Amino acid sequence: VVVAEGCGNTLVKSTGETDDGGNVKLADVGPWLRDKILDRFKQVRLPLTVKYIDPTYMVRAVRPNANDSVYCSVLADHAVHAAMAGYTGVSIGKVCERYVMLPIQAITHQKSKRVDLNGRWFVRLVSTTLQPDLSPDGRAPPAPAAEDQGANPLVEFSDPVELEGMLGPDDELRRLELEHLSAKFGAKAHASTLDLAIQGSHLGFMDGGSWATQTLGTRSSKEIRVNLQMLRAGPRRTLHFKPSEVAAAIVTCGGLCPGLNSVIRELVMMLFAYGVRKVYGIRGGFKGAVKPSTWVTLTPDNVRDIKDRGGSVLVADRGNPPDADVAAALRARGVRQYFVIGGDGTHRGAYAQYQAMAEESWECSVVGIPKTIDNDIALLDRTFGFDTACSEALKAINTAYVEATCNANCIGLVKLMGRHCGYLAMMATLSARYVDICLLPEMDVSLEKVLEHCAYLVQTQGYAVVVVAEGCGDTLIQGSGETDAGGNKKLGDAGVWLKDQILAHFKTIKLPLTIKYVDPTYMVRAIPANANDSIYCSMLAQAAVHAAMAGYTGVTVAKVSETFVYLPIGTITNTPNRKVDVTGHWFERMLAATLQPNLGAAGGAPAQP
Repeated sequence: VVVAEGCGNTLVKSTGETDDGGNVKLADVGPWLRDKILDRFKQVRLPLTVKYIDPTYMVRAVRPNANDSVYCSVLADHAVHAAMAGYTGVSIGKVCERYVMLPIQAITHQKSKRVDLNGRWFVRLVSTTLQPDLSPDGRAPPAPAAEDQGANPLVEFSDPVELEGMLGPDDELRRLELEHLSAKFGAKAHASTLDLAIQGSHLGFMDGGSWATQTLGTRSSKEIRVNLQMLRAGPRRTLHFKPSEVAAAIVTCGGLCPGLNSVIRELVMMLFAYGVRKVYGIRGGFKGAVKPSTWVTLTPDNVRDIKDRGGSVLVADRGNPPDADVAAALRARGVRQYFVIGGDGTHRGAYAQYQAMAEESWECSVVGIPKTIDNDIALLDRTFGFDTACSEALKAINTAYVEATCNANCIGLVKLMGRHCGYLAMMATLSARYVDICLLPEMDVSLEKVLEHCAYLVQTQGYAVVVVAEGCGDTLIQGSGETDAGGNKKLGDAGVWLKDQILAHFKTIKLPLTIKYVDPTYMVRAIPANANDSIYCSMLAQAAVHAAMAGYTGVTVAKVSETFVYLPIGTITNTPNRKVDVTGHWFERMLAATLQPNLGAAGGAPAQP
């Protein structure tokens, strides 16, 4: 049982006194509710102990995690930029994934945000707890509030803008249409069963016209921009499948990533909430699909606690058997809904398997959930597990910093994951704030300049902290050209190689040096999801089940511009992977944090700050 302190003014009536800030002093609802529960169990003669935990001062007195550390730093940077540019009476915020300046009235003249009991987040909460309607007997559940556009307090402080000015003359607005099983197998209409399991809230069903458009914004460049419309994720009132007749299968592919078990758990829980009673887990990736011995039965009881474990209970693997063989195995088990968790290669395989099933006229909804620890899938706000990985990577950098600063003439060297994309190394560097050199695979790097700057740092401040992304194993050094089972190029070990190069350079210039080398590769990907990622994984999994139940197929679930949406799998498989833009704002922020000089091979600039 979790209770918010504000219930000390609803479940219990406070005295009405106020503190120095004018806030009403609340009754302590925690001990009050504990006593009420104990009294109730005593009345009905049931044994009970209550373990009461009040973390009030713990949750507000801790250090920020990696995500919040970056967020705080960027807000502070923009506050200074605003002041330097002469803006005043403004506040800095992040709205729809963009950092913006707001009039202070946008903060002071709006009511504080509250949980909307008719909103999607409350529905998601009730979908997780499955608590019944706990309102007092006889009180009707609150009806959805009617929207009143005239009541928006921000109208007074804003000016109307013509929409034409937000789009260039050649810009386009395009809709990402989805495939639906009705196109090949005919339309079906079954009433949703979800409201039978989730009774504590209005469900807020979506329909076929629930489209979301990417956030618009002006820009200085003249390049043509395509803005996308995407179908919003969520439950539908009409289902394509009758849940009692559905068999579902779940598979995880590729490498490990924080949050895999959270996704598996929530897929199972939501399927059972609909009324599905046959859910299979396929162990060992796509290769496990064709081996009968690797299929296991999943139930709410055997997945309830797996979110607290790292890795995947279904054992991820790389490699694709023939698509027709996987399709035949799914058909043999009667699978009608197939949930695939993995990156772009996995999505490519999932779509090929869907096509193989369609050729055999087997009606099965295929839904992907994007996964990559590198956060390199274009269009998505971020991929699940990335926030957790950053927090764990920060621990490695902290370790390197302590070692570097507490040992004479020492460099702390950290190698972080990122085969072709340096987002993890860059964001972890930003969250740490005391990295001196960060090397990404997107950068043009001169080894000579890196070595010179390492020597400069040790001579001037006595230590240095260096972060290198694993993808530099294909830029600073050349790999063997071999590939793994998933078709990925095997990289040279950039961390060990760079350590040896630095040591050799210091030996050449006769400077004393020790290097404390930290490689947290398997630590950052093998831990359970943190709170932020756990919520994210749950939302993606719930949305995936809603999509399958509604009959959508060949789709993947994503969060774009702070909105959960469905995308055609082709947006994952046919779009180039995201890379760090070395001319962009995030790279600029990294350079501002490290103060590293131009380390590029071109130009011959001296390696000095």
